[in-house]
Amino acid sequence: MTDTIQYWIDRHERLSNKLASVGDIRRTEDENTTLYAWKKREVFDVLRALGLTDLRNMSLLDAGCGNGLVSEFFWALGADVSGVDVSDDALRQAALRVPLGTFRRSPLMSFDLHSEFDIVFCADVLYHITEHTAWKQALERLARHVSPGGYLFILEHLRPREDSPASHVHHRTLPIYQQALQAMGLIEQPMEKAQMNLVWRRP
Repeated sequence: MTDTIQYWIDRHERLSNKLASVGDIRRTEDENTTLYAWKKREVFDVLRALGLTDLRNMSLLDAGCGNGLVSEFFWALGADVSGVDVSDDALRQAALRVPLGTFRRSPLMSFDLHSEFDIVFCADVLYHITEHTAWKQALERLARHVSPGGYLFILEHLRPREDSPASHVHHRTLPIYQQALQAMGLIEQPMEKAQMNLVWRRP
Protein backbone atom coordinates (compact mmCIF):
# COMPACT_ATOMS: atom_id res chain seq x y z
CA MET A 1 0.00 0.00 0.00
CA THR A 2 2.91 2.36 0.74
CA ASP A 3 4.19 1.68 -2.78
CA THR A 4 0.80 2.68 -4.22
CA ILE A 5 0.74 5.92 -2.25
CA GLN A 6 4.27 6.76 -3.38
CA TYR A 7 3.27 6.00 -6.97
CA TRP A 8 0.59 8.73 -6.84
CA ILE A 9 2.87 11.22 -5.13
CA ASP A 10 5.52 10.64 -7.81
CA ARG A 11 2.97 10.71 -10.63
CA HIS A 12 1.57 14.07 -9.54
CA GLU A 13 5.06 15.54 -9.29
CA ARG A 14 6.12 14.15 -12.66
CA LEU A 15 2.95 15.27 -14.46
CA SER A 16 2.32 18.44 -12.49
CA ASN A 17 -0.30 20.72 -14.09
CA LYS A 18 -1.25 18.03 -16.62
CA LEU A 19 -4.57 16.19 -16.66
CA ALA A 20 -2.75 12.89 -17.06
CA SER A 21 -1.76 13.24 -13.40
CA VAL A 22 -5.36 12.36 -12.51
CA GLY A 23 -6.73 11.10 -15.82
CA ASP A 24 -5.67 8.40 -18.26
CA ILE A 25 -1.89 8.42 -18.54
CA ARG A 26 -2.12 6.87 -22.02
CA ARG A 27 -4.21 9.70 -23.45
CA THR A 28 -3.36 13.17 -24.70
CA GLU A 29 -4.16 16.33 -22.80
CA ASP A 30 -7.06 17.06 -25.16
CA GLU A 31 -8.46 13.55 -24.72
CA ASN A 32 -8.25 13.82 -20.94
CA THR A 33 -9.97 17.22 -21.10
CA THR A 34 -12.86 15.56 -22.92
CA LEU A 35 -12.96 12.67 -20.44
CA TYR A 36 -13.19 15.08 -17.51
CA ALA A 37 -15.93 17.06 -19.22
CA TRP A 38 -17.96 13.87 -19.47
CA LYS A 39 -17.15 12.97 -15.86
CA LYS A 40 -18.49 16.32 -14.65
CA ARG A 41 -21.62 15.81 -16.75
CA GLU A 42 -22.07 12.36 -15.19
CA VAL A 43 -21.70 13.79 -11.70
CA PHE A 44 -24.21 16.54 -12.48
CA ASP A 45 -26.71 13.98 -13.77
CA VAL A 46 -26.53 12.13 -10.45
CA LEU A 47 -26.92 15.35 -8.47
CA ARG A 48 -29.91 16.30 -10.60
CA ALA A 49 -31.52 12.89 -9.99
CA LEU A 50 -31.10 13.50 -6.25
CA GLY A 51 -32.42 17.07 -6.46
CA LEU A 52 -29.05 18.46 -5.37
CA THR A 53 -28.04 20.83 -8.16
CA ASP A 54 -27.94 23.81 -5.75
CA LEU A 55 -25.29 22.98 -3.15
CA ARG A 56 -25.30 26.29 -1.32
CA ASN A 57 -25.21 25.83 2.46
CA MET A 58 -24.06 22.23 1.99
CA SER A 59 -20.72 20.76 3.01
CA LEU A 60 -18.91 18.39 0.67
CA LEU A 61 -15.81 16.22 1.04
CA ASP A 62 -13.95 15.25 -2.13
CA ALA A 63 -12.00 12.18 -1.01
CA GLY A 64 -9.03 11.56 -3.27
CA CYS A 65 -9.56 15.00 -4.77
CA GLY A 66 -6.40 15.04 -6.87
CA ASN A 67 -5.80 18.46 -8.41
CA GLY A 68 -9.32 19.64 -7.66
CA LEU A 69 -10.98 19.45 -11.08
CA VAL A 70 -14.20 18.02 -9.65
CA SER A 71 -13.83 19.93 -6.37
CA GLU A 72 -13.98 23.10 -8.47
CA PHE A 73 -17.21 21.87 -10.08
CA PHE A 74 -18.83 21.31 -6.68
CA TRP A 75 -17.63 24.71 -5.49
CA ALA A 76 -19.20 26.36 -8.56
CA LEU A 77 -22.51 24.78 -7.49
CA GLY A 78 -22.18 26.49 -4.13
CA ALA A 79 -20.80 23.75 -1.88
CA ASP A 80 -18.46 24.36 1.05
CA VAL A 81 -15.70 22.07 -0.24
CA SER A 82 -13.06 20.10 1.64
CA GLY A 83 -10.65 17.64 0.07
CA VAL A 84 -8.14 15.00 1.04
CA ASP A 85 -5.37 13.44 -1.05
CA VAL A 86 -1.87 11.99 -0.62
CA SER A 87 -0.08 14.40 -2.97
CA ASP A 88 1.09 17.84 -1.85
CA ASP A 89 1.42 18.89 -5.49
CA ALA A 90 -2.17 17.89 -6.24
CA LEU A 91 -3.46 19.63 -3.13
CA ARG A 92 -1.63 22.82 -4.08
CA GLN A 93 -3.44 22.86 -7.42
CA ALA A 94 -6.78 22.02 -5.78
CA ALA A 95 -6.38 24.98 -3.42
CA LEU A 96 -5.84 27.26 -6.42
CA ARG A 97 -9.00 25.97 -8.11
CA VAL A 98 -11.10 26.24 -4.94
CA PRO A 99 -9.87 29.37 -3.13
CA LEU A 100 -12.22 28.91 -0.16
CA GLY A 101 -11.71 25.15 0.11
CA THR A 102 -9.96 23.24 2.86
CA PHE A 103 -7.50 20.57 1.72
CA ARG A 104 -5.48 18.12 3.77
CA ARG A 105 -2.91 15.44 3.00
CA SER A 106 -3.72 11.93 4.16
CA PRO A 107 -4.30 8.42 2.79
CA LEU A 108 -7.97 7.44 2.56
CA MET A 109 -7.37 4.48 4.88
CA SER A 110 -6.52 6.70 7.84
CA PHE A 111 -7.89 10.23 7.35
CA ASP A 112 -9.99 11.85 10.07
CA LEU A 113 -11.23 15.41 9.57
CA HIS A 114 -13.19 15.37 12.86
CA SER A 115 -16.33 16.51 11.06
CA GLU A 116 -19.23 15.15 9.02
CA PHE A 117 -20.38 16.26 5.56
CA ASP A 118 -23.67 16.48 3.71
CA ILE A 119 -21.99 14.80 0.73
CA VAL A 120 -18.89 12.60 0.69
CA PHE A 121 -17.69 12.07 -2.88
CA CYS A 122 -15.04 9.64 -4.10
CA ALA A 123 -14.34 9.18 -7.82
CA ASP A 124 -12.08 6.61 -9.49
CA VAL A 125 -9.97 6.09 -6.38
CA LEU A 126 -11.06 2.98 -4.52
CA TYR A 127 -10.11 0.54 -7.26
CA HIS A 128 -6.51 1.71 -6.81
CA ILE A 129 -6.59 0.28 -3.28
CA THR A 130 -5.79 -3.31 -4.13
CA GLU A 131 -5.54 -4.90 -0.69
CA HIS A 132 -8.96 -5.82 0.72
CA THR A 133 -8.37 -4.77 4.33
CA ALA A 134 -7.06 -1.36 3.24
CA TRP A 135 -10.01 -0.95 0.86
CA LYS A 136 -12.47 -1.70 3.65
CA GLN A 137 -10.67 0.74 5.97
CA ALA A 138 -10.97 3.47 3.33
CA LEU A 139 -14.66 2.71 2.84
CA GLU A 140 -15.22 2.89 6.60
CA ARG A 141 -13.49 6.27 6.75
CA LEU A 142 -15.71 7.59 3.96
CA ALA A 143 -18.87 6.31 5.64
CA ARG A 144 -17.80 7.73 9.01
CA HIS A 145 -17.63 11.25 7.55
CA VAL A 146 -21.23 11.23 6.21
CA SER A 147 -23.61 13.30 8.34
CA PRO A 148 -27.07 11.97 9.32
CA GLY A 149 -29.28 12.36 6.25
CA GLY A 150 -26.17 12.89 4.11
CA TYR A 151 -24.96 11.08 1.00
CA LEU A 152 -21.96 8.95 0.11
CA PHE A 153 -21.43 9.19 -3.65
CA ILE A 154 -18.88 6.79 -5.17
CA LEU A 155 -18.07 7.01 -8.86
CA GLU A 156 -16.53 3.64 -9.70
CA HIS A 157 -16.55 1.58 -12.87
CA LEU A 158 -17.49 -1.79 -11.42
CA ARG A 159 -17.02 -5.18 -13.03
CA PRO A 160 -19.27 -8.26 -13.26
CA ARG A 161 -16.56 -10.10 -11.32
CA GLU A 162 -13.48 -9.09 -9.35
CA ASP A 163 -10.62 -8.23 -11.65
CA SER A 164 -6.98 -7.13 -11.26
CA PRO A 165 -5.78 -6.10 -14.74
CA ALA A 166 -2.64 -4.48 -13.30
CA SER A 167 -0.69 -4.63 -10.05
CA HIS A 168 -1.99 -1.23 -8.90
CA VAL A 169 -5.65 -1.88 -9.83
CA HIS A 170 -8.35 -4.10 -8.32
CA HIS A 171 -11.93 -3.80 -9.56
CA ARG A 172 -14.75 -4.95 -7.29
CA THR A 173 -18.36 -5.87 -7.93
CA LEU A 174 -21.58 -4.12 -6.95
CA PRO A 175 -22.52 -6.88 -4.43
CA ILE A 176 -19.16 -6.47 -2.66
CA TYR A 177 -19.84 -2.76 -2.18
CA GLN A 178 -23.45 -3.39 -1.19
CA GLN A 179 -22.51 -5.89 1.50
CA ALA A 180 -19.80 -3.65 2.95
CA LEU A 181 -21.84 -0.43 2.99
CA GLN A 182 -24.95 -2.09 4.40
CA ALA A 183 -22.82 -3.40 7.26
CA MET A 184 -21.72 0.20 7.91
CA GLY A 185 -25.31 1.29 8.39
CA LEU A 186 -25.86 3.10 5.09
CA ILE A 187 -28.95 2.77 2.90
CA GLU A 188 -28.64 2.33 -0.86
CA GLN A 189 -30.16 4.98 -3.14
CA PRO A 190 -31.15 3.17 -6.38
CA MET A 191 -29.61 4.74 -9.49
CA GLU A 192 -30.08 4.04 -13.19
CA LYS A 193 -26.36 3.48 -13.79
CA ALA A 194 -25.65 1.31 -10.76
CA GLN A 195 -22.58 -0.17 -12.42
CA MET A 196 -20.91 3.26 -12.39
CA ASN A 197 -22.53 5.25 -9.59
CA LEU A 198 -23.01 4.16 -6.02
CA VAL A 199 -25.13 6.50 -3.92
CA TRP A 200 -25.81 5.69 -0.27
CA ARG A 201 -27.47 7.66 2.49
CA ARG A 202 -26.88 7.86 6.23
CA PRO A 203 -30.25 7.49 8.06
